[in-house]
Amino acid sequence: MYKALVMTCLVAASSGLAQPIVFAPRLPGLVVAAASTAADADEAKKFFQWAQKLYKAGSFKEAIAKFEEAYRLKPHPVIYYNIGRCYEQLGELPKALRNYRDYLRLMPQAVDRESVTDAIANLERRLKEKGVQQMMVFAEPEGARVAIDGREIGGAPITVELTGGDHQLVVTAKGFQKVERSFVMSSTKSMELTIVLKPEGTAPAKPAEVAAAPAPTPAATPAIPPKEKPAPAEVASKPPADTTTKTRTVTASTAPLSATSPTEAVAPAPAPRKAGRLWTFVAGGVAVAGAGAGAVLGLQSSGTIDKMWNNPGRTKAEADAAVSQAAGMATGANVAYGCAGVAAVAAVVLFFVEGKAPAPTAALSGGGTPAAALTF
Repeated sequence: MYKALVMTCLVAASSGLAQPIVFAPRLPGLVVAAASTAADADEAKKFFQWAQKLYKAGSFKEAIAKFEEAYRLKPHPVIYYNIGRCYEQLGELPKALRNYRDYLRLMPQAVDRESVTDAIANLERRLKEKGVQQMMVFAEPEGARVAIDGREIGGAPITVELTGGDHQLVVTAKGFQKVERSFVMSSTKSMELTIVLKPEGTAPAKPAEVAAAPAPTPAATPAIPPKEKPAPAEVASKPPADTTTKTRTVTASTAPLSATSPTEAVAPAPAPRKAGRLWTFVAGGVAVAGAGAGAVLGLQSSGTIDKMWNNPGRTKAEADAAVSQAAGMATGANVAYGCAGVAAVAAVVLFFVEGKAPAPTAALSGGGTPAAALTF
């Protein structure tokens, strides 16, 4: 279980653990939890709504505490998402990344998976600028002690920020054989390792040098899978049933969501996407059509005048009619050219307006209600 995460700063050492930030579970009582009762659901709803108000007021630390209380009473993966948004607003990138990854791990079929994956990629880019990436270590049995580059960082599952390159992992647990592994940390992507310890007295596993697996995207599956396959997330008005899915690390419900979907409110700083330029092309098409029509009418006007002058047997009435016709065509050509000019200017303006995309920000854009809501 890793509902609430506590940051511990370790002193950098020449062993390669460059100022890692380690997260450890704060509420061990949630490792195995029973299904929520009706009273728990009512209390969870109060805390969740309280957290939403705090988020809207910009009190992100306080909102995190209330989201955690709601999770304790009625676990659901979407609360990880909301906690991640709060941490991103606070500029605490590793904690935001951890919560987004936990959200997709427990709800791999989330309806907003693409936008959350973009947010994860954005945070990974920003961690790369700091010279580190996030490693998540899982182990069986849970709680096994994890050490990296000679420093014990806590019990699995655990997250740490590491510099790219070679590192040494040691996992131990009472009554189990020690496992030592070398791994290569990516400098561009968050990664994870799963270590299964063998009981003492069995044939030891061969030490090996391995490359840590990148965090699964876009089709992530839990590194420590739940006993039951979670149902696809969907937006519905039906309240979630009182059934929870137990995993080795956390108890989380995958019941249907309702109210706002995670992409309807403030986006969690995803990588920017350029908007389409539909109206740019429409205005450009009008400009081209107007210019073409003006050219055709201008040529016809000139042709009419030339034809009149080249006809020596013309009468005055025929000449007047030809001049009137040519003048009308010339007026039409001028109007068409004018429309083409206006449309061309509009197309240029729309080209920059429609193509403009917001740059990645260090946090959420602030205000508003947290993206995901639940029905209790």
